[in-house]
Amino acid sequence: MFERLEIRVRKYRFNYNGTITVILVEDWPKRCPFLPSGEEKKSVDISGNTLLVYYYLLKNGQEHGVREIQKALGFSSSSSAHYHLEKLIHKGILTKDAYGNYRINEETKVRLIERFFIFHGHMFPKQLIYASGTTSMYLFFMLFFWDSLTMTVILALLPGVMASGILWYDAAKLWSSLPSFKKDVR
Repeated sequence: MFERLEIRVRKYRFNYNGTITVILVEDWPKRCPFLPSGEEKKSVDISGNTLLVYYYLLKNGQEHGVREIQKALGFSSSSSAHYHLEKLIHKGILTKDAYGNYRINEETKVRLIERFFIFHGHMFPKQLIYASGTTSMYLFFMLFFWDSLTMTVILALLPGVMASGILWYDAAKLWSSLPSFKKDVR
């Protein structure tokens, strides 16, 4: 008749007003320690065709209907496009207006896309900024101080050059994680 409910508690917090805030294990990764009590980061994970639909809406930056998304992404039926759009609404990523058009909710972030910045409809990994900055710094150093380069200076610069290479690798890996469209998306 009654089901046994087990709750694992991760942390207690005693508030100034005499209440106790309990953080459950399931809620732990979603909470941000720098925000005041009760506020959480709104960040969700999506993958597959749902990520493809979100990426299409993000890239085009306007409202779209079910049929537009079906045709643009090459889905076999409008019900599959509708399924992914409703899944995004359920996660709080999209909103639907009275005319049946879907638009991105700016308050919710997708974890994969948080690592990118958007410039004129194109997405670039944030690590690209760091990689190009460190690489240009080392190139300018080599250009201006070419005469005074010794083996000691080169060995001192080596850890920074390796860090720059790691940043370039990470930027390329992130860039390749973006979904690709099956046909030309306009």
